[in-house]
Amino acid sequence: MNTLENMKNLVENVAGKIEAIINEREELEAEISSLRERLAERDKEAVKATQDMRIELEAAQIDALRFEQERVGLETKLQDLNDRMIALAGDEKYCGG
Repeated sequence: MNTLENMKNLVENVAGKIEAIINEREELEAEISSLRERLAERDKEAVKATQDMRIELEAAQIDALRFEQERVGLETKLQDLNDRMIALAGDEKYCGG
C-alpha cells in the first residue's frame, strides 16, 4: 500500500503543479491582453498627436507665407515711396530748389 500512497501523492503533486502552471498561464494571458490594450491606446494617442502636429505645422506654414507676402508688399510700397521721393528731389533741382 505504501507504493500506492506514494503514487497517489505524486499524482496530487503533479496535479497541483499543473493547476499552478495553468493559473500562471491565465494570469500571463490577462497581462498580455492588458498590455495590448494599453499599446493600442498609446498608438491612438500617437496618431492623434501626429495629426495635431501636422495641422499646427500647416498653419505655421500658411502664416509664414502670409507674412512673406506682407513683407514683399511693404518692401514694394517702401521702394515706390523711395522712388517718388527721389523723383521729387530731382524735380526740385530743376525748379531752382
